[in-house]
Amino acid sequence: MKVRSIRREIQMLRYYAAGMTLFAGVVLLGAVHEASANTAFDTITVHRINVIDREGKLALVIADHDDFPAPVVNGRTFRRSSGSDANGLLFYNQRGDEQGGLTWAGRRYPDGTYESENDVSFDTVNTDQLIHLQDGNENGKTEAELIGWNQADYDTPAFIHLLDALQKMTPDQLRAFALAHPELLPKTRFLFGYDMTNTSQVMLADGQGRPRIKMFVTADGDAHLEFLDETGKIVAEYPEAH
Repeated sequence: MKVRSIRREIQMLRYYAAGMTLFAGVVLLGAVHEASANTAFDTITVHRINVIDREGKLALVIADHDDFPAPVVNGRTFRRSSGSDANGLLFYNQRGDEQGGLTWAGRRYPDGTYESENDVSFDTVNTDQLIHLQDGNENGKTEAELIGWNQADYDTPAFIHLLDALQKMTPDQLRAFALAHPELLPKTRFLFGYDMTNTSQVMLADGQGRPRIKMFVTADGDAHLEFLDETGKIVAEYPEAH
């Protein structure tokens, strides 16, 4: 009887130990899951961070210039212009297309010259950027401007075919193409800012991107207002030219 009783107690202890082990495992897994969902760091050192939504779609990229993603238009990935050393953030819409971002770039050269450029762009679901905010510094000469455009609708097979062709063109071919097909280029509708001559200016254009009103104030205070026709000819101005 005594042996049987001891064996029964040992078996009960085994059951108890197994149950407690299982319980501890469940608690530990829950704690790990909670920690993984709410993890705090003091410092994270990375080259790139991809933020995805609950469906696994890319929503935001934070990256250095070496790991900056290529542009995505209408579900297609295209080559980004080379030579850029911009770091920043890119936002993506639910289609997976790039839809605006922030980039910062600055460089110093061995001969002591330097330049920098900071940009914020706002795209829409079917177009490239409609509003662009930027500043720049080239060896102490600075500029800052806000520009608004009309852009072509890229949600068409014809536009994607055009982008494929543009990827293969040389700079000279691109310039020739732009001259031959102005209807495919973005149309500047307004500009507000100052340029590297330290002249502040406002420009308003028509739907074809032709400037129709220009207003200037130079660094030394001279102010001028011009009204232009579709050919760029001044039709009225203030003060009037003498």
